[in-house]
Amino acid sequence: MWKTKGHDSIIDFIKYSIESDRLAHAYLISGTSYIGKTTLAFDIARAVNCLEFMKHNAPCGECKTCLRIINNIHTDIHFLDFLNFTSSPIEQLRENFISKVNKKPYEGGSQVFIISHVDKMRSEHANLLLKTLEEPPQDVVIILMCEDTSMILDTILSRCQILELYPVLDPAFLEKLIAVAAGTFFPDSLDPKLIVRLSRGRIGWIYRVISDPEIFFSMQKLFDDMEFAIETSVEDRLKFSNGLVKKNKTIQFDGFSDIDIMLTWWRDLMMLSVGNKSDVININRLDYLENISSHFSTGQIVDVIKMFNLAKFNLSINANPLLVYDNLLLNIPSKDYK
Repeated sequence: MWKTKGHDSIIDFIKYSIESDRLAHAYLISGTSYIGKTTLAFDIARAVNCLEFMKHNAPCGECKTCLRIINNIHTDIHFLDFLNFTSSPIEQLRENFISKVNKKPYEGGSQVFIISHVDKMRSEHANLLLKTLEEPPQDVVIILMCEDTSMILDTILSRCQILELYPVLDPAFLEKLIAVAAGTFFPDSLDPKLIVRLSRGRIGWIYRVISDPEIFFSMQKLFDDMEFAIETSVEDRLKFSNGLVKKNKTIQFDGFSDIDIMLTWWRDLMMLSVGNKSDVININRLDYLENISSHFSTGQIVDVIKMFNLAKFNLSINANPLLVYDNLLLNIPSKDYK
């Protein structure tokens, strides 16, 4: 069975490609974090190697090959992540990709190389990868994954079949998914409707929260701390800024950066400011948001959102996090500014 959910058109495309023997030698799966890229990549790996695929029109999940892939012990399935290399990327590519890609499959029908975060590659890494994409070996499927295709060489893009994943925007489907995935273990303190809204269509993030509800509670604490900081003194804002720096050594925070999370709060203020209450994400904070929204003009909210986006960009180019957060929080107007 396919583990990928909510991306039926992509699955139908992969099924047709396998059935018609038109499988590409290289795919590029793009989409925001926790959208389902890795799940899809391993679905493809299972599908091209499953012993019973033609019978089920899907990887069966029960044959020897499927089970070995599921348990991460299949010798022909290789996973590389540019954000988590233990040695230099060049060495890792040479050792775990270049040295293996021209070998015949050992136990399956195809070798599959899954390479994550290729948008983080430097030019020398991309050129090393490009040489293989230009003359791909038989019995090999290369699956690249990224969030931002604009950061990838056009020569690589042109040699890949691009599979773009978008957020799933059907609330009823997502709530049903939660019910099936969580069963009786879903905590009473979590509201499925709220989790769906907070996920912003990212199914992988929903699964993370189901398995680790602390992600949700950490998010709520972040909102609490931000609300306290912007309503109190400069000292409290700086203290909050320092806490953000200590907590987050990287921009990612369980699928969303702290800035992404706080931006939803300000976006909700914008929705209320223009009379669009139905699109508020943080529905559990609606009363507070409605109250505080009267203290900010629409123009002020727009300016704050721009500041958050600029801060996110500055963090992405490795600006000093403390300076970024200090500047951001000190420039947010107080609620009595209006």
